[in-house]
Amino acid sequence: MIKKAIAAVVGILILQFIVKTLHTLEILKYVYNHTPGPCRIVPGQGIGYEDMETLPNGLTLITSGLVMPSASPTVHAYHKKHNRKGRIYLFDFNHPDKGIEELTIVGDQFNQSDFGPHGISLWKDNKDKVTVMVVNHGSKGDSLEKFLFIAKDKQLKHVQTYRDPNIHYLNDVAMDSENSFYFTNYAYYKNGLLHLLEMVLPLAYGNIMYYDGKAYHKQYEGFVTTNGLMLSRDQKYLYMAEPVPKKFHTFKRQKNGTVKRYQEFDVKTGIDNPTLDKDGNVLLGAHPIAWQALKHLDDPESPAPSQVIKLHMKDGVVTKMTEVLSDDGQMLSASTVASLYKDAMLVGTVQHKLLYCEVRWMD
Repeated sequence: MIKKAIAAVVGILILQFIVKTLHTLEILKYVYNHTPGPCRIVPGQGIGYEDMETLPNGLTLITSGLVMPSASPTVHAYHKKHNRKGRIYLFDFNHPDKGIEELTIVGDQFNQSDFGPHGISLWKDNKDKVTVMVVNHGSKGDSLEKFLFIAKDKQLKHVQTYRDPNIHYLNDVAMDSENSFYFTNYAYYKNGLLHLLEMVLPLAYGNIMYYDGKAYHKQYEGFVTTNGLMLSRDQKYLYMAEPVPKKFHTFKRQKNGTVKRYQEFDVKTGIDNPTLDKDGNVLLGAHPIAWQALKHLDDPESPAPSQVIKLHMKDGVVTKMTEVLSDDGQMLSASTVASLYKDAMLVGTVQHKLLYCEVRWMD
């Protein structure tokens, strides 16, 4: 009798796990195509355009050539076949027909052949000096790379490399000054299978860190996938995307840089990197069907749906969510980020193409 009861309990637990996993992977979910206006692919030689940030003058810096530490042999073979190179591209919203241009990186202490750019953050001071921080997945482990953007020469001058035991498996970075920043440790395991299990089970090993210019401080931990970061324009709030379990987090900042939980909003889609529009609302690239996104991450030739959502913000709180763009994977695979400037939008991907859209209608 006891054995039967134990077997029944085990069976129920296994069934619950299977149902939960199928729900998490969104096996039965579909997407319907729509755009905010005419869209076209931006010509370029990069493999993916994973993250971007736009300056007030319309100049946009874009990371390309991402290879995650947990990437499969198939991904490495794909990148080798296409002569993958880690790059930072420049796009000018004021002259979209010019496409993208690779920025030249200068600095004797920087090895561009070992550059795996991921998240990016820009800091512009009152004298128009632009500092750039980029997440780098290098062969010796993850690091944060600091550059000075020299627009007139279309250059990035390498300034400093940040390495520390607190920098483990990075995803994104958000600068709150020229010398201080937040960053996310996306997960713990870098082995592909263990990383997948970490997300599916889930194990919640991700965290948010803050570097105040002198020391590293852990802010929060216990996230399944700590992904994209962005500060509000007034720097009162820190926003963080958690694609699993589809949560958008708002943290309220204190004077010393520490943060406190403020709002957790269920977006019901796999959000990735946030950017801000002119009114302080948040745009996010997203992965609407998890299993197809995971398949694309394992095999770049396999298409995955794309989505862009807009979170309407008021005093750090999400008041409404609208869908800006949705594509079933035929036009764009695995969108990660979108940047809005005036009446145009640029959409990036993990390891696919770059999309430019004229915005003629948007809620």
